[in-house]
Amino acid sequence: MNAAIPSTERSRSSADRTEAVVRSALWAAAGDALGWITELSRGEAGVAHRTGSKTVSEPVDWQRMIGGRLGPRVHLPAGTYSDDTQLRLSVSRSIRGDGNFDVEAFAKVEVTIWPSYALGAGLGTKAAAAHLARRSVNWFSNFFDSAGQTYINGGGNGAAMRIQPHVWAGSGSDDTMIDVLRNAIVTHGHPHGFCGAVFHARCVSHALIHGAVPGPEDWARFVKEFDDIPRLISADSQLAAFWLSAWEGAGGRSLQQAIAELQNEAIKDVRVVSGKPSGAPDRDYLAALDRTGCLSQRFRGSGQKTALAAAVLCWLFRDRPLAEALVVAANALDSDTDTIATMAGAIGGCVSPLEPDWSVQDRDYITREARRLAAISAGTPQDSFTYPDLVHWTPPTKQTAVVGVTARGLAMIGLGEIEPIGPEYPAGDAVWQWCMLPFGQTVLAKRKASLKDEVKPSQLPGTRQAARPNRVVEAQESRTRNLFDQQPPLQRPSEQTRPSPVKELSGLDYWTDIVIQGEFEDRLIGRTFNRILEETQSADVVVAFAAIIAKAKLARERRRRG
Repeated sequence: MNAAIPSTERSRSSADRTEAVVRSALWAAAGDALGWITELSRGEAGVAHRTGSKTVSEPVDWQRMIGGRLGPRVHLPAGTYSDDTQLRLSVSRSIRGDGNFDVEAFAKVEVTIWPSYALGAGLGTKAAAAHLARRSVNWFSNFFDSAGQTYINGGGNGAAMRIQPHVWAGSGSDDTMIDVLRNAIVTHGHPHGFCGAVFHARCVSHALIHGAVPGPEDWARFVKEFDDIPRLISADSQLAAFWLSAWEGAGGRSLQQAIAELQNEAIKDVRVVSGKPSGAPDRDYLAALDRTGCLSQRFRGSGQKTALAAAVLCWLFRDRPLAEALVVAANALDSDTDTIATMAGAIGGCVSPLEPDWSVQDRDYITREARRLAAISAGTPQDSFTYPDLVHWTPPTKQTAVVGVTARGLAMIGLGEIEPIGPEYPAGDAVWQWCMLPFGQTVLAKRKASLKDEVKPSQLPGTRQAARPNRVVEAQESRTRNLFDQQPPLQRPSEQTRPSPVKELSGLDYWTDIVIQGEFEDRLIGRTFNRILEETQSADVVVAFAAIIAKAKLARERRRRG
């Protein structure tokens, strides 16, 4: 039996905080594994078809169709997690050992290869991943519009469900919340998406720092703190210079206006779920889902509403075992069962005195990553995953293009060699198979039935980078680079070297920042254009550079006129 969650606040030592991070990570994965069984199950009959029982009380072995209507029916061992935990682990790997979030590698490597092994992926995040596979699209310019999915309307919970690693590795300061926003904005452009990510980050941070789940007064304060989002975005050079003007142009309103509208909606939701509890937390939770619209088709997957639902669930069950709360979430069949359960697990796990005793896929790997992130938060340098060099990286255009062959066997581009550990599940010209990655994560990888494509060395990661003593951006030098990281600063026509751009910039961002700092001087733009063309021999990169500079200059002119 899992002990009840203590509701009193307490201060934490570094060791206590580490264990709290581990429990948060494991309970998040456990909630995901349990809730995914019932997600979109079409009622109790659907759950029974999958598991043999109308309800679930712990993760069990089950079966599900993978890859759409034409995909195979696959056996899923007890504890198998879905895209929620998959992307959370992708975020974890993207956080450097010095604490810096490598958003370029996350967007251009992790997110673009993830669809090849995704389980339960949302349509919006998949559309975002497909658009990021274009070489001309950067992490801050992923304004996709495809098959009914658009970036500007991307308000789902696919961002909020994955941002916990920033809290585990951070201090709760502005830097942490800036990373949360950078992460969310890669795939989600609607305030429901990125505000929901910030709200959930605040909830996890509160539970981690205070040792207590946040309550109604805290939720209202977190919504009010959405006022800080424009300031946080302005503190990020790429978001301020490139993303903001493009977003406001596409949305037809200012960021402040959009956030104010979301705040009004969110505070109403907080009020309707903050009434006196009935004493039956399961009924109160279902009532909260209904009152906030989380049982409706329109808002079932909303980032902000899902984040609030997870917080409400933890609050209602704050004096009961966390496992009970997650079971209730998983059996609320008309809600987003897995994402609410995984987010509640992340919050409640910070406070729970025990790890889950359920089966959890990749428990050892999840634990190692959690301890690494907790050590980063404590200021202890850690090792870093070394992604392929982005200068030579080619994002996959098809899911079946991710797995290929090397002289040693099979490999997944971006992440490394893989070892098959399960039976093959064929469907058409594709095969799905459980495989083990070199760092201990297991994935149901999709590949061509007949493998002939050889994986180039430039598409594989390097040796894991050892810990470095300081949290400085120079630690990025041996990680994935975009373009020209090793090139000297460009000279102005006067032949005087301009001051170095903001240290966190690299590659194409580095050169565009030089032009912006140079006040868009004509000759500076021309020299930079020629330098990029000479070094890359790529028309796509030059077009991307020109588009970024044009948007930034137009945005500056509008602000000056305004």
